[in-house]
Amino acid sequence: MKKNILLVLVVFLCGACSDFLNMPPKNTKVVYTMEDVRGAMSTLLFATTSSSYCKGYVSSPVMFNGEYVQYPFTRRNNVSSILYTNDLDLENFLFDDFANPSRGGQNFIKEYGEIKNWEGYLFPSDLWKEVFVSIGYINMVLKDLENVPDYNKTDYERIAGEGRVMRAYYLLRLNQLFAPYDKNDYGIPFNFDADIVQGGKRWKQTDLYQKLIGEIMDVLEYETVPEDSWNIFFNKRIMYAILAQTYQFKAGSCAAEEDDWSKAEFYAKEARNGARVESTIDEQAELTTVPLTKSTTKPHRFALLRFSLYAYGGNDYAPWGKPEQMLVQCPSSELYNLYDENDIRREVYFKEIDGKLYVTKWQCTDEHDVNDVHILFRFSDLLLIEAEALARQGKDGALDLLNEFKSSKIPGYSGYTGSDVIGEILKERRKEFVYEEQMNWLDMKRTGASVSRKAKDEATDEIKTYMLEGNDYRYTFPLPADYELMYNNVPQNPGWK
Repeated sequence: MKKNILLVLVVFLCGACSDFLNMPPKNTKVVYTMEDVRGAMSTLLFATTSSSYCKGYVSSPVMFNGEYVQYPFTRRNNVSSILYTNDLDLENFLFDDFANPSRGGQNFIKEYGEIKNWEGYLFPSDLWKEVFVSIGYINMVLKDLENVPDYNKTDYERIAGEGRVMRAYYLLRLNQLFAPYDKNDYGIPFNFDADIVQGGKRWKQTDLYQKLIGEIMDVLEYETVPEDSWNIFFNKRIMYAILAQTYQFKAGSCAAEEDDWSKAEFYAKEARNGARVESTIDEQAELTTVPLTKSTTKPHRFALLRFSLYAYGGNDYAPWGKPEQMLVQCPSSELYNLYDENDIRREVYFKEIDGKLYVTKWQCTDEHDVNDVHILFRFSDLLLIEAEALARQGKDGALDLLNEFKSSKIPGYSGYTGSDVIGEILKERRKEFVYEEQMNWLDMKRTGASVSRKAKDEATDEIKTYMLEGNDYRYTFPLPADYELMYNNVPQNPGWK
């Protein structure tokens, strides 16, 4: 049976996203072979690393129950997440390039209107939906995998390992964004049973972390080695990296345990395995430059996974500008002033034109209309997680790692002489991962940053000041009413309507 037949026949049933569940199971039983199930998982992997869509255009589309399947933390979603940080000049975000009115932030005017005061509903709802499209697909594949008549351990562990790790990673990320950092009873709702239509209830975060970490630990016990040309997330070093990120975030939360930082240290070191970080302008720039064709690199020389989605489109989810037109977005002056004068990231991430600074990190090149590249589990991240974990535990080695990192970015750097090693590590994280994969927003959340910023009222053009305190409820995204609350009897996050 061909894989496209499998996708048509199987009912999409995912927990905690019941807007997609209005399809009652039919009174028929279909038995799928191992080849069928592998084909279905192959389609998901293709969609994750190759499908890209923006308003009005879809590249390499894969449809599942009427929805597009792709890597859910898309470049468009990342632009919205950047609006939550203090890393852009929000007074001029809506700047309209009159040579091409779709440039600038105009295609994000609705998101901007909500997020400028950290009050977004539209972006969280879209993100929730896109994650659970993939979760539901994985639940379906894993259910069918359990019922194949031609079981063999090698294929079973490669398929199950891929699905379980990807699902755990997506749900861990979703919990970081949608669960209050200090309220144990408000973990995200979900279930793993493809036959349960009504969705799941909210988990205690302690139980949720135990479940999702347990999924990864179970897969680490698999005896089958990954198929390098096929598997993506089923990879021991990637699993270590996910655990390192998880324990780093969990360590200060309501679900914290005494050994979180020691585990973050261990897994970050094991995942990086001595790999160096980028240390030249060319190396730093290559990370965010899209190749001329779609590509998946595992590992990339500076990350454990990178995939690039080359597509034609209006670039409406990455409003950074194009060389033949103009650059558009500007960094906040507060961010830019954090960089040393000869920091290689200054040259890669920014450009000065007529005395004004612009963001170039995600700028489209002359050859590409759309810049969509995802760099996951970077060695820079793993090194800084290990350094922070050592510092949090009061162990030796944190300063050495910090100096190693800063020396790779600042030619001739002589060493950090200050007293706040943790603060300096966090500063380096902000500078390194700016505009990238929600990382700075999650660091703000877990460290309880209090910030203020100025943004333009899009209706009146008035510049207003907005404040966000470290314990503010707006650090947690609201559960979407249309995809969650109206279908499942779960409470909304405190503070949200």
